[in-house]
Amino acid sequence: MRADPVRNEIRITAVMFALTVTAGAVDAVTFLGLGRAFAALATGNVLLLGFGVANAPGIPIAHPAEALAAFVAGVAAAHAVIVPLGVRGRRWYVIALAGEVAVIAGTGVYAVIVSGTGSLDKTIAVVLLASAMGWRSRAMVEAGIPDMPTTAVQVSLAKALSDVLSFRSGSSRAPGLVRTRRVATVFGVFAGGVTGALLLRLGPGPALLCIAGFEASVAAAYSRAPRLRPPEIARP
Repeated sequence: MRADPVRNEIRITAVMFALTVTAGAVDAVTFLGLGRAFAALATGNVLLLGFGVANAPGIPIAHPAEALAAFVAGVAAAHAVIVPLGVRGRRWYVIALAGEVAVIAGTGVYAVIVSGTGSLDKTIAVVLLASAMGWRSRAMVEAGIPDMPTTAVQVSLAKALSDVLSFRSGSSRAPGLVRTRRVATVFGVFAGGVTGALLLRLGPGPALLCIAGFEASVAAAYSRAPRLRPPEIARP
């Protein structure tokens, strides 16, 4: 019995929304608790690096540069793993999520262990988290779910506003599920930022462990849904 395509799309949208929330939460922990850098928002790191090069007061160069380099390394590592798995027909998406969860959880464990000694190396934590988000970004490119990159909101926000303007002008609008994805992306990053900032009150380590636990639950639920169509490997 074939799965209902609409239900499949709704389920994968829910999965992507949950991942968007985790990306926002990781960025909140990274920026607020580990140094002025982003793990997922590479655009922010490029800007911070530019500000630092211009000697803007209070803007460091090291953390944004390290985060960007780690992000690139994460993208490259994901590419090397995902493409061969997809070509062989393996469930690369679940494997990609599991790899990301492992890195986030490992960073959380490291932060918990060393925080008690007062010797938390924020550079190590930032690099690990940025590499995990680079890995995630490559996986999302491969998944190709429209309007839900999970780590950026600019395009989705612009399209969501276009939907509103189209409604007022009477011109054609995107289908309902597409509009939902666009709004969910924007709201997901916002909700993740709020969640991450609140979790940070527990400390960077516990916050990251909570985020990793939530994402692990999402990945487990996804892997156990036999009717949920997994993303296919992107082909030219």
